Amino acid sequence: MKMVEQNISSVKLEQQRQNALKHHKILQKLLPVCLILFIGSALVKNRFLFVFISEYGWGNPATQGALWMLAGNLIFSLLLACSIFCCYYMLVFKKAYDLFCINFKNKYVLDTLRQLPDFSELRYNAGGGLSYEEMNRLKLIPGGQSVFYQSSDELSGKLGGVPFRAVNVCTGEKVSRRSSTPKILFEGQVIAFSCFDDRKISNGFVQVFSKKGLAQMKGTRTPLPIHTENIVFNENFAVFAENEQNAFYILTPQVMERITAFQEAMDGKVYLSFSEKSLYVTCSRFLNPFHIFIDIPVEEQRQRIVSDTAILRSAREILVRAGQNGRGPVRRK
Repeated sequence: MKMVEQNISSVKLEQQRQNALKHHKILQKLLPVCLILFIGSALVKNRFLFVFISEYGWGNPATQGALWMLAGNLIFSLLLACSIFCCYYMLVFKKAYDLFCINFKNKYVLDTLRQLPDFSELRYNAGGGLSYEEMNRLKLIPGGQSVFYQSSDELSGKLGGVPFRAVNVCTGEKVSRRSSTPKILFEGQVIAFSCFDDRKISNGFVQVFSKKGLAQMKGTRTPLPIHTENIVFNENFAVFAENEQNAFYILTPQVMERITAFQEAMDGKVYLSFSEKSLYVTCSRFLNPFHIFIDIPVEEQRQRIVSDTAILRSAREILVRAGQNGRGPVRRK
């Protein structure tokens, strides 16, 4: 794979996208076209089979030989078509896609974010992420099985002076012994904001789970259910904590207001966890800002990156509110 082009322009990046898209369109048509050509050629080559069938019937040795020859030619046609498809995918399409991918992720996305206010010290690591053990320790999303766990596209830096780390995560579990395809429990982005106000530390976990995905969180809940006096909040979220007084300390009215607004903006399954000086936020529909669409113009994707930062800012606001002094009316169910 080629190195990142440090000074790549939007025009050149768009050309790389169009080149990858062109090869993708060819790839979609390549296999059926090859199959039609090769199978048609095999049928023409074995056209005498139909003569043998009409003159001698199916049981004649000549007919049987012709049938075996046709079967061999059809298998060869299938293998040849698949080989051409794989070669084109690996040597042509993937090369063009990877070139666009590495430049878009490592250069263009970061440059776009660096031009926005409040972002600083940004770093990107395509292979970085959260380990399975670390993700389970956070008690944030459905755990699934380690063999199906994936995490990548780590973005770190500061937003408004608050350190953050965002990674793409997917968890799954085996459905049955016969099926090799896992059931996806969660797919989205996990964002970790560190550093409350130095005077604000969560003593143990305080979990806030969207009721839309509560059934999947049985194995990660802390033991104590908490009921707030905020009716709207109770309709949308379930709260669990290791300590009732600590939940009272963290979930002020302002924090609950920001969490409710965050879910409305996300329109998906939202999971949050407060622990020590950190806030962990995630949503199953939160698009990874490094996700690449080869069928969407680069400039339009840039606008999506900009709009995605509103979600980061909204999540950061929850942490800011939690760091402010105040106590919320929370009571145990």
